[in-house]
Amino acid sequence: MPFIFLMCLSLPALAWNPFSNGGLVDVPLSKTELQKIKLNAGWAKDDTQTLIFELNNGLKGPIQCAAANVELTDGRTVGKVFVPKFAIPGNATRNASMPVVKGTMKSYALTCSCFKVKGQDECVKP
Repeated sequence: MPFIFLMCLSLPALAWNPFSNGGLVDVPLSKTELQKIKLNAGWAKDDTQTLIFELNNGLKGPIQCAAANVELTDGRTVGKVFVPKFAIPGNATRNASMPVVKGTMKSYALTCSCFKVKGQDECVKP
């Protein structure tokens, strides 16, 4: 009986593996890709304690951001790791936040990446 059931399955169904990543690798965004990502940061009018990041993904494929780092005016650094990473679909905007008092930020950076098929340059949905 199991043999008959196996014969009924199509070849693509037999090749499918839910645990396979299909040759995908998580890679940092290239300089060209970063130029298509618009990042704004600021505080809401009624909240001077929470820094809000607004990311607009101008790429066709999705990206994900794993962490944010802020350098403060006093030389200290504040970081936040996003668990899980927050995803921004292609041609979409998403927000993230972290506790930073308004007026204390010198600079900021986000660590973002995307999935690519080995040997190809375009970000793809995993």
